[in-house]
Amino acid sequence: TATPVHLAEYGYVEQEFFLSGVATAYQAVGSWSSDGQWSIAPTSTAPYTTRILVRRPLDPKRFNGTVVVEWFNVSGNADVDPDFAYMREELLRGYAWVGVSAQAAGINSTVPVLGPAAVGLKAWDPARYGALNHPGDAYSYDIFSQAGGALRHSTGVHPLAGLHVQQLLATGESQSAFRLLTYANAVQPVAEIYDGILIHSRNGSGAPL
Repeated sequence: TATPVHLAEYGYVEQEFFLSGVATAYQAVGSWSSDGQWSIAPTSTAPYTTRILVRRPLDPKRFNGTVVVEWFNVSGNADVDPDFAYMREELLRGYAWVGVSAQAAGINSTVPVLGPAAVGLKAWDPARYGALNHPGDAYSYDIFSQAGGALRHSTGVHPLAGLHVQQLLATGESQSAFRLLTYANAVQPVAEIYDGILIHSRNGSGAPL
């Protein structure tokens, strides 16, 4: 998912990190209606190792304090960053951007859809990505929460090289927007990780838990 944009021309750097933890899956509580007040309860936990991709200003003085966190789209069985493509002119003016491999297909898929390179990370480069472990999309919501939390409060290598985060914004397009709708209505009120969420380009429903 390396960008074709020449980041160095904008004073930006692109780096990749692995993120490990124990993720929680959820189930719905009560009936979910169109009011968006969706209650959840935890069900199970599973260990995971995923990856995040960081594009940030090389000079900390250029950072404007806002990080845009994109839920990678996996409709083609590989991680794709459409919102970075849409927003890059604005993002490269001082924002940091982070893409999250939140769903299993972006890591585990072996079925090419958009060409021979469009497979999950482990099939594309086993030497580089063999350590990744995704337990399934039921855990994707908490993985996305934990990715945001790691950007605010890293306990290991800081993926933003110590940049002080003032605002964390989530975004996702198409299939990722379906998942972010569910995240916004059901998970964000519990996790309280993101300061804003852009749900970009979908029809009128959310993804299942």
